[in-house]
Amino acid sequence: MPSIDLYALVRHFQLSPVQARQLAACAQEQPPVDWAARLWRGLVVVAALLLGGGLIFWIAAQWPEQTRSFKLHVLQAAVLLPLLAAMALAQIRTAALLLATLALGGLLAFVGQTYQTGADAWQLFALWAALALPWTIVARSDGLWALWLLVVGAGLGFWIGLGTTVWELLWSGGTLRSVLHLLLWLPVWLVPVLLPRLGWAAVARPTLSGPMGAGLALAAWTALGVQSLVLQNQWPLYLLACLAVACLLAHAWGTRHLAVLGLGLIAANVLWLVGLGHGMFEHLRIGYTEGGLALMTLMIALSVGGSAHWLYRLQKESAQ
Repeated sequence: MPSIDLYALVRHFQLSPVQARQLAACAQEQPPVDWAARLWRGLVVVAALLLGGGLIFWIAAQWPEQTRSFKLHVLQAAVLLPLLAAMALAQIRTAALLLATLALGGLLAFVGQTYQTGADAWQLFALWAALALPWTIVARSDGLWALWLLVVGAGLGFWIGLGTTVWELLWSGGTLRSVLHLLLWLPVWLVPVLLPRLGWAAVARPTLSGPMGAGLALAAWTALGVQSLVLQNQWPLYLLACLAVACLLAHAWGTRHLAVLGLGLIAANVLWLVGLGHGMFEHLRIGYTEGGLALMTLMIALSVGGSAHWLYRLQKESAQ
């Protein structure tokens, strides 16, 4: 409550100094948590997830017995009916759109496998994200944005070849292509950062989408940075990945987002310890000695322990 309102209440009711202090103390307290509303929202979301999973398992179990057109119509209805329910019932809008988004992925996968469109996996995820984007924006739901970012991240991962074929890309694509792969993950991180500034479509507190976008970007930057250094000895790409992680960490430190800070510290520890180990083993040639192994173990313990201690102190300060 603004202080001017407190002063007005004190003057209007002619409160004593003791009563005024008690009123000010009550104004600083957080309102009680509406557990019933939270439980309702959680149960509705769980119900949507169970319905989506049940639909997929039912179709998989009845796959040989059902006709192609029947399965196609069931999946189309699984997308359309939740969309209609979301427009008619505001109480279950988020859960209905979550179910529609999951069913949309199943529908696209069914079409791609049944009719052999020739589309790659990343094209499936890109189309999935593009079709789900309109109702994700309109719904203004943090959970839907988190799911949408997960779909986008999967599409980017398949397109880049993250994980299974990243070393082939690093060898065949050249430095410019690898830099492009690093930069493509910037929007995945920045979308949740910009959600509170989207005007009518803004999400006030991206508590789920923020860590989701940051986690996906950090995982990609860490994997690309480590593999570019270990497999190709590309220090510039490794340092660029370190710079991207440092920028994300600086932003998380400025906003005091503890979940993102924790993810960023994990990525930073992995990157700098891999760089240290690579330098010791490949350049200084001291990593294979007993002293080198002991030094590496000590640096890992100090780095991880110091990061955990600092994050714990920051959490205690924010809780006070």
